[in-house]
Amino acid sequence: MNSLKACCCAFLVVYSTLVIAQDSNKKWRLDGYIKEMISLTALQDVDSLMFDNLIHNRLNVFWYPTEKLTLNMEVRTRMFHGDAVKTIPSYGNFIDVNNDFFDFSHTEDFDQMVFHTMIDRLYLQWNDASWQLKVGRQRINWGVNLAWNPNDIFNAYSLYDFDYEERPGTDALRFQKFIGYAGGYEIAIKIADNWDEFTAAAMYKWNVKGYDLQALGGIMKNNLTAGVGWAGSIGWVGFKGESSYFYTLKKTDRNAWLTSLSLDYSLPNSLYFNASVFYNSYATQQGNVLSLNSGNSDVRSLTPYKWNAFLQASYTFHPLFSGSLLTLVYPGNSGLFINPMFTFSPLNNFDLDLIGQIFLNKNSQNTSLAYLRLKYSF
Repeated sequence: MNSLKACCCAFLVVYSTLVIAQDSNKKWRLDGYIKEMISLTALQDVDSLMFDNLIHNRLNVFWYPTEKLTLNMEVRTRMFHGDAVKTIPSYGNFIDVNNDFFDFSHTEDFDQMVFHTMIDRLYLQWNDASWQLKVGRQRINWGVNLAWNPNDIFNAYSLYDFDYEERPGTDALRFQKFIGYAGGYEIAIKIADNWDEFTAAAMYKWNVKGYDLQALGGIMKNNLTAGVGWAGSIGWVGFKGESSYFYTLKKTDRNAWLTSLSLDYSLPNSLYFNASVFYNSYATQQGNVLSLNSGNSDVRSLTPYKWNAFLQASYTFHPLFSGSLLTLVYPGNSGLFINPMFTFSPLNNFDLDLIGQIFLNKNSQNTSLAYLRLKYSF
């Protein structure tokens, strides 16, 4: 696998060189960003603060050899430094997730720093007038809600992992057929070498009286699954929902039912509200949500609580300054998660974010985190 990593790195260098050298050639495109993020962590009953620093770079390379064919490769590179690296054993292994079937990553553990790079998109896409075929590491997003997505059986994503806007990908084959307005069907098969990791499903979409509807069925990690989803409105209020049922084929596992409903509304002055509720019968009622990430977990394990309530409000105070407040409540568990965020954008390609994450729970250790993030896009 080391030779594969070396080939991927060489591939990136060649691509980047060609893209820069042939900037006028429309068959190539390169974009991405670089971030600097400082974080402070305070734990209950601990007098000292944990200080950490993250430098995060992303390169997205696109090649269009013909009008119908696209080759895409995206590389995520991060350098971690600080108290977490010093105190968490094998920190490199802890962050080396989302590799799916192929190991497209490389990690270097130093005394006080960890270097991690990973190709999280690498696919070949063929577009025709009414269908699309995509092969390789890609994002298969079947969810419709903002907070929790029971229909997202291929690429589960943690709401708490705010620094991964692109979200995880999976090594898969995906065929999409488009029929009329907002209609069609698709089939996706995830590459795996055992039934515990294998996922394959089909989904059909259609539109009825202003509602986008979808139904899916297949198998996910030794579970037969079926689900439905919809997106529409009740008057001026957006109304979305999705539900999935998982019937286990293993005696050591159990069945699961996941359902999420959401309402959202925008005022003329840019004030936006989103409220959602999520039920997960698979939850264990134990654990800390801040320990969850968009790693190798699946859609059943993105929250440790059976009942979850979400409320978000966002507002643009000025064309250059916006803010949001996200609150999660866990009924029956006395848990509360508060996530304020402010963004200042003095330039089109530069953002400064101030982010907070506060988790309160009488049954576990309270945790508070603060982040200062600078992002330059190119």
